[in-house]
Amino acid sequence: MNPALTRVVRRLHNQLGRYLDRRVPALSPDGVARDSYHARETQGLASLLAGVGQQDTVEALFMLETFLKVDMHLTAPIFSGLLKDRGFEISVEKTAGALEMFTSLGFAEKHHTEDDRVFYEPSYPGSHHDHIICSGCGRTTEFNKPDVDQLIEKIACDEDYVHLQHKLIIYGLCHSCRRRRHEGLPLAETKVGEVVMVVDFSGPPELTRRLADLGLRGGTRLKVLGEQSGSIIVLSGCCRLAMGPEMSAAVIVRSVERGGHGSRCKKYTQSASAEQ
Repeated sequence: MNPALTRVVRRLHNQLGRYLDRRVPALSPDGVARDSYHARETQGLASLLAGVGQQDTVEALFMLETFLKVDMHLTAPIFSGLLKDRGFEISVEKTAGALEMFTSLGFAEKHHTEDDRVFYEPSYPGSHHDHIICSGCGRTTEFNKPDVDQLIEKIACDEDYVHLQHKLIIYGLCHSCRRRRHEGLPLAETKVGEVVMVVDFSGPPELTRRLADLGLRGGTRLKVLGEQSGSIIVLSGCCRLAMGPEMSAAVIVRSVERGGHGSRCKKYTQSASAEQ
């Protein structure tokens, strides 16, 4: 891992530990003392591995203990770095394998982000929460809304299904990322699903003329559809446009905002293509 990134991870890890000690020093989500809970879970892993004939469990137990104590959303590279901080040298590949094993045995939950990153978090029996992930900065927020769970139960029932489990991930933009978009940013830095308005152009005059030939000018609304081979695919009116790195970096845009809930939370929509 990059030394600078390692220092950042270590600092975040230490801050998290101080936060947990200050806010939830004694209890796990089910009310059991944290140390007792960690011991119970590691003993459970040891029993499961012994049941399938695996005797060399020291490495796996150490990784599970670390994983539970950190108690946060982790990618395999980040987790590998945390293990190295504790003096345990292990490759990212082996770390990823251990996290996959924890998931299959019910000790972890696995989630995917929009950009195909994979992160893991401890799985606590009897508890459930869903996630909101910022497409801009990657910030992950947990939430537990009983009315959402009830709605999912109703949907399953209406479709004649028995609900077994679900994973709900909402992708959006946090307050900080939305504020930056008010100030304007290159189209190249937008995310899939955003509806934006062209406010300016940068680059040489010939590039601006090429953009004008595509029908792009101040006030043009674009919906970001995706990315292909380095080009950003946008919807302009009824036309799909593929814009390479140079062109997408030259188009300065601002998020299209409609409605609002309070002074800090603005409601954004991804259905503005009907108005374009």
